[in-house]
Amino acid sequence: MVLLKSKTISTNKSADYIFDYLSELSNFECLMPDNVRSFQIENDCAILDIQGIGKLELAVTEAVSPKKIVMLPQNKVPFKFDIQWHIESTDDGSQIHAIINADLNLMMKMMAEKPLNDFINVQIQKLSNELS
Repeated sequence: MVLLKSKTISTNKSADYIFDYLSELSNFECLMPDNVRSFQIENDCAILDIQGIGKLELAVTEAVSPKKIVMLPQNKVPFKFDIQWHIESTDDGSQIHAIINADLNLMMKMMAEKPLNDFINVQIQKLSNELS
């Protein structure tokens, strides 16, 4: 299992606010990297068409208010993975970071590690911009 962690961002928004924001899949549209050609919500799934990869259907499968949101693919993908959003309350707001746990063999790790890392780091940066 490969663990990829985004940078951690801080905001003056409460953990409850962040949790509610990330629980709403439609809010992820503005967090998508440029290589996501289309984004739509259908049956509680976010459907992404990612350039060079294809369609990916993500759904929130676990939500621990206001600390954690876990998303899993709902369609067939080349390897198992999840995306976790961790939210921590601070004295003046909250801190947020994302983690991807991916079941990658050595060959897949060489091909997928950087794009996956870029994916969550772009999302966390865009989230930071949205919360400012």
